[in-house]
Amino acid sequence: MLNTDVQARKWKPGKPGERASFGNSLYLRGYGDGTKVFELRTRKTWVVLGRYPTLSLEQARAMVPVCKRLLKDGRITPAGLKALATRTNKAHELEELATRQEVAALTPNGMVTFDQAFRDWYNLQIRANRWTHAASRRRPISCYENHAKAALGNLRLDEIRRQTIKALIQPLFLTHPETAAALLGYIWEIMERAYDDELLDQNPCPRQRSFTIPNRKTRHAASLHFSRLPELWSWIDEQSYSQAMKAAMRLAVITAHRASVVAFMRKAHVDAASGLWVIPERDPATQELGLMKSGREFKQRLPRVVMEDLEPLLSSGASEFVFSVDGIHPIHPESLRRNFKKFADITTHGFRNCFKTWCLHHDVDPFLADRYVDHAPIGLDKNYRRDDLFEQRAVLAEKYAAFITLGTS
Repeated sequence: MLNTDVQARKWKPGKPGERASFGNSLYLRGYGDGTKVFELRTRKTWVVLGRYPTLSLEQARAMVPVCKRLLKDGRITPAGLKALATRTNKAHELEELATRQEVAALTPNGMVTFDQAFRDWYNLQIRANRWTHAASRRRPISCYENHAKAALGNLRLDEIRRQTIKALIQPLFLTHPETAAALLGYIWEIMERAYDDELLDQNPCPRQRSFTIPNRKTRHAASLHFSRLPELWSWIDEQSYSQAMKAAMRLAVITAHRASVVAFMRKAHVDAASGLWVIPERDPATQELGLMKSGREFKQRLPRVVMEDLEPLLSSGASEFVFSVDGIHPIHPESLRRNFKKFADITTHGFRNCFKTWCLHHDVDPFLADRYVDHAPIGLDKNYRRDDLFEQRAVLAEKYAAFITLGTS
């Protein structure tokens, strides 16, 4: 037990959040960043009295008997006491406030509803450019509004209990485990932020290990075995699609890019003479469509067979987009997906797996294959292998195109 201000100043917690007693229900709590706060222990909860040394030991000790008397007389609830403690650190002012104000209506300064906290957290992530893809940016909002807003939105953060969150998330794990895991992560971050801001005594959000999660087989994007790519190439030629749609489908097969990247290909990004396609770096302020999921700039030299498709499209029409059926607007990414479905149960995303499998069977270096599809390096490659292998990727693209169009490797 500690007794003096010198001891309070020198004391360091053995682990973040550890408390040291000063007796009479007064504790000093320490955190890893050096922050220390005085807390009063009640029967039901902990009440933060103030931050040390802004709140001195002498002031904290003076507040304790006042707080206890207010609670014992029933003049205030623990929640109301928390609210008063955010308004003053002087014992006599504490009692005056309790007498003067309608305590039952008090809430701690800065205490907001979960909906407000969620919006603040989400806007912070957007400003930090946490998610670079449009679908990724929409996911937190849709998760919250579809599954959590009704249960948590109007509750103050200090009213949310662990069981409230468990009752919300557990049924979701049984039906939509990926959505449940994502939503639980968002809630945990929001409550942890409130804990760091000293709005809460602890983070009530349970971690994923506290839930029962069904053992389900992972479903991957439908793919096509690479041996059927020449068949698919011929099938595209035989269809009655427009030349723009056929060219877009063939580009999707060879580059293994996502449907949106292909559909929103812009003429300004392609050099017809060299075959160079430069997908610019994402600008968070513009939210331009058709960029890489990574948000990075991506350059590649397109194979000759692809450029034969693109050259007439690049020089015709007033549209800024390469693939347009009305001369103005781009084709829709979903049109690409639907058209491929007519050949087999495949998706445009599945062509990435198709390409990687072809690489495995043709002794292509895994790092080169990852660079081709702009997969993020992992492990030590992330730190030491930063070359984008532009020339090697161009050679690989020609080799892959030869296999698809001619059946040769």
